[in-house]
Amino acid sequence: MGPEQQLLFLAGLFGGIVFFVIVFLIFRRSIKDSGLTTIVLGAIGIFFCLPFGFTGMAYSFGAAGIIAAGVITFIIGLTNTKQINRK
Repeated sequence: MGPEQQLLFLAGLFGGIVFFVIVFLIFRRSIKDSGLTTIVLGAIGIFFCLPFGFTGMAYSFGAAGIIAAGVITFIIGLTNTKQINRK
């Protein structure tokens, strides 16, 4: 992975975190739902970036960062729900 791809991945990661916070705080969704919408946003980004060859492949690393943020928050939401149901 080249340095520009790493930078785009980190930008996508931070963009995914910002999108998660917006969905979670403004729309008052659960952590699990917000993480799932973040994953869907990253998948849409990859879907629209890949047809553009090498440039699209580089930009899809940003979408992969968004998906990584979504997966992490979705797992946190699942464990949070599991702990709440256990009590």
